Amino acid sequence: MNTIAHAVLLVIAFVSIALIGQIIVNRVVKIDVLEKHHSAGEAMMGVVGTLFSVLLGFMVASAMGRYQDAQMCSQMEASNVASVFRIARGLSDEDRPRIRQFCRKYCDDVIDNEWPKMAQGVKINHGWQSYQELWESVISVVPENDRQSNLQQGLVQSMTSLGEQRRARILLSETFTPIALWLVIASGALITVAFTYIFASQFPKVQGFMTTLVASAMALNIWLLSAYSYPYTGELAIKPTMFVLLEESVLSVPDTPARYLHDPKPSGVK
Repeated sequence: MNTIAHAVLLVIAFVSIALIGQIIVNRVVKIDVLEKHHSAGEAMMGVVGTLFSVLLGFMVASAMGRYQDAQMCSQMEASNVASVFRIARGLSDEDRPRIRQFCRKYCDDVIDNEWPKMAQGVKINHGWQSYQELWESVISVVPENDRQSNLQQGLVQSMTSLGEQRRARILLSETFTPIALWLVIASGALITVAFTYIFASQFPKVQGFMTTLVASAMALNIWLLSAYSYPYTGELAIKPTMFVLLEESVLSVPDTPARYLHDPKPSGVK
């Protein structure tokens, strides 16, 4: 329920229910009776409307916070892969290409396998193998000098941070709003709209227009809550932009042997 089409359908459904309810109330209850209850209805609507608006606003703000956390986790995860790839430049000719190759494999798994599964709400199992292989390639490095020992420490720190961000990303992709909570939100929206029926008007078209606006606002806020609650699906879905950029700008660097690090050409080559 996170696409524009879903938003339109939700608005149409809420408006239809609200207008049908208004027509039924206006036919069953006389306007004179409703006018006698304006004062009590206004007070009760103020209480109910405030409670529901606070609840809905808090939930939307919380969902937006989780959405921003999901964006940050993806960016930090890609940044840590880039750090591992770059730090590996200073390792031996045996360790460097192995680690860099696992970095490329990990990014391929994230883009081609994990992201489509997150968009479908499917549990992720595939990418853990490439992640474990990358970890083992880092741990298996045997430093040949103090410089490589310092580089390995940097690799371990980057991998530790990468693992934390990866677990957070997967957890956020598999966290869903309970159905019971959606029922509470839908019930609160309908109750709030129902209180507007008390304020009957001699001009039913005007009242119907105002009811339409209230129902539309409720539906759009509920859609916004849904869109932010599922950060990897729908219209506002987070894309693997950082990983794609990483593959294009960082991981595409060739694995030049370490002896050519400061001399771009082998000796004797003009």
